[in-house]
Amino acid sequence: MFDSALWREILDADSNRHVFAPPEWNRLGGEACAQGRQDTLAITFEDSGPVGLASFTIDLTPQGRRLRFLGGDDLTDYLGPLIAGESYRRQVAEALLEYLTRDFDGWDYLDAKNLPVPFQFSEWLVEAADRKGLSFDLELHELTAVMSLGDSWEDYRQSLASKKRHELARKLRRFEREAPGAFLRTADAESLEADITAFVDFHRASAGEKGEFMDPRRAAFFTDAARQMHASKMLSLDFLELDGRILAATFSFRYDGVFYLYNSAFDLNLKSISPGLAIVAKLIERSMEEGLRRFDFLRGRERYKYDLGAEPLPLHSMLIRR
Repeated sequence: MFDSALWREILDADSNRHVFAPPEWNRLGGEACAQGRQDTLAITFEDSGPVGLASFTIDLTPQGRRLRFLGGDDLTDYLGPLIAGESYRRQVAEALLEYLTRDFDGWDYLDAKNLPVPFQFSEWLVEAADRKGLSFDLELHELTAVMSLGDSWEDYRQSLASKKRHELARKLRRFEREAPGAFLRTADAESLEADITAFVDFHRASAGEKGEFMDPRRAAFFTDAARQMHASKMLSLDFLELDGRILAATFSFRYDGVFYLYNSAFDLNLKSISPGLAIVAKLIERSMEEGLRRFDFLRGRERYKYDLGAEPLPLHSMLIRR
């Protein structure tokens, strides 16, 4: 399925494609299913040619057989089908529920999360569910944060509100004063394996929920994701270092002109000089130098994202009962 030319064809035609849509990412979800107690389901939609593709996992919960988009909402920030053009969103939503209610009996409820509101697929899904008399719930359950990039760091600074601009400058000056010579390093083919281990260990050293997040299952996923996405030239595993010491680290992706900040950690002992902010600022500046058009902070309501100029992008959660 993941090697199918059909997947690439629909992906290339989808104007809303993102880094979690290519087969390289979804292969990770498929491999995780193969190791657990989940089945997978892939559905394609056609008009005069292929216009949509949706892949799901099916598992058993106390509420019944749960159908979810492949990828998992805990590790995949944007979910939903691939659709070859905005004009097909309604038809794909209709065809999906028609297939699930008429031709496929292996589910009791569809639990669809992380559906970007601007893509409007969740709205068409609601209309289709309503016409079929299906019980459903729809809510805004999460936010991501995105920012358009200008041509230069100075243009970016000037685009910030005065208070945010001065606060950013103050924190970066303090970081440079307290950590002179700190530099940004990106993992390459030679350092990748060691850098994956370094990132996982560094992340685990974080306090509270952040450190607990990197359990053995997620550490294995990050390791597989780093290898897969690096092989596809989409990984950006970055470290802010000084004299051999890691001050901050980020696990990110580049895809289709967008930089995606997927996960990060920083040295808690250096919190007063904001190494986490410093590495993100360097990544923003580098992204502009590389000609990327957007910086996506992905899920989470952390204030620093909006202080850096990002705008919220809401995500829908939808539950459809058979």
